[in-house]
Amino acid sequence: MSIRHVVLSDLHLGARDSLLTHVHGSGEIAEGPSEVLAAFANGMRETLGDDPKPQLVLLGDALDLGLSPFGDVSKSFLQLLDAFYPEGGSDLFEREIIYIAGNHDHHLWRIAQDNGFLSALESGQIPGDLDSVTNIFGTPSHRCRLMESLFNHRPHLTDASVKIAYPNWGLSDNATGRAVVMHHGHYLDGMYRALSNVRGFLGDGNPLPATMRQLEQENGPWIDFLWSDLGSAGEIGNEAGSLYGTMLSAGASHDFAESIARRITGGLHAKLGINPKMELKYGITLDNLIRAGVDLTAGRAAERQRDGYGHVLGEDEIEDIGWYLGTPLANEIRRELPDMPRELSFIFGHTHKPFQDELLVDGYNVPVGIFNTGGWVLDEPTLMPVQGCAAMLVSDELEVASLRLFNDPTDGTIAPVRVEGSGRLSRLVDQASEAVDAASAHWADFSRIVHARIVEEADKRVRQMLDRSNEQVREAAE
Repeated sequence: MSIRHVVLSDLHLGARDSLLTHVHGSGEIAEGPSEVLAAFANGMRETLGDDPKPQLVLLGDALDLGLSPFGDVSKSFLQLLDAFYPEGGSDLFEREIIYIAGNHDHHLWRIAQDNGFLSALESGQIPGDLDSVTNIFGTPSHRCRLMESLFNHRPHLTDASVKIAYPNWGLSDNATGRAVVMHHGHYLDGMYRALSNVRGFLGDGNPLPATMRQLEQENGPWIDFLWSDLGSAGEIGNEAGSLYGTMLSAGASHDFAESIARRITGGLHAKLGINPKMELKYGITLDNLIRAGVDLTAGRAAERQRDGYGHVLGEDEIEDIGWYLGTPLANEIRRELPDMPRELSFIFGHTHKPFQDELLVDGYNVPVGIFNTGGWVLDEPTLMPVQGCAAMLVSDELEVASLRLFNDPTDGTIAPVRVEGSGRLSRLVDQASEAVDAASAHWADFSRIVHARIVEEADKRVRQMLDRSNEQVREAAE
């Protein structure tokens, strides 16, 4: 058995609060990998050893296009290439990457859709519309032109390629009856299904889409509008970077939601002549609908985000996972495979809370193995206990193991890097644990560097908060 795929998610390259982005003291993107990134690459090299190189799967939000300019994101991706594919050194992964877009980088899927349509036109065809989704299984046909262009900035990597899938990609093995499916995780979050919810409200129907195509067609434009490309939105895009900070305060998030709603309704009336008080249904006005939608995303979602820092999954999140696996995903698997897999593993990210477990889902014979990658960014001044990061290891026999990289330091120490499974018997967990133990010196260096960076970032944020607080006191006194 060998490790065939390594899955990383929520790298948020280009974001200043990503542990992987290398920046100067002035805040500018630096050359070369950050200490954390270099230490991670060293640990992975020692762990993988001389086995055949695995394929890298980037599971969404690898590029922080939602909050960072394209230039910063591009420079930071080059840092990743220099760590994983060093000139004059040994490649860590195969030179074909699989990229599954998330919410912060959904724009990359939009680019791929456009390129696919243009290619069809150039070949003499006129498709009915853009591709909404890709097949789960098989090598994706769409290319990520942005990343491939960045590979070309390194002359020794001009033969590399990046294939983009959306919103899922997976592997199946008829012989073992196993399958692994990967999805960034944003469609498990009701915040990113807002237009489906509106459709359900207006049509008195089920707001939960039955197919992947319906899910993306209804909500893809909403994701683009909400988070996918704010990094290129100039001054307002820069201000969006403070949204997480706003969400940490109930009062601030309520005021934020009210302000957005007033601006939207006022703009509709002043610029388009649309009366916000016009009735839509059952006495519900356009103003009511807009305020409810904004409150859902910037208000109540903010409260759920704050409450969610204390646990990995709540009842609503478990229900959403059950719906996603049991309805749109199951329908797509039945369409593509002759039989449902005997054993399914599902990998996602998005929440920045790594965990592994098993979940009973209707339509599957045995509990589904659930794996979350966590993330590489600090959403708060410091990590909460459930926040952290993991890399997923997928074997050639489609077993999955979680390489737990870090969580919140407890009592001034950080837990060592280790391998964990979902609970079912796994040869991969045993073999990967032995490999990690053999590379323990490298992983100890990684843990030390990560811990130092977390403490440094926490101190910086506390100073910033105190500075803002002192400034507000001075303004009030004046």
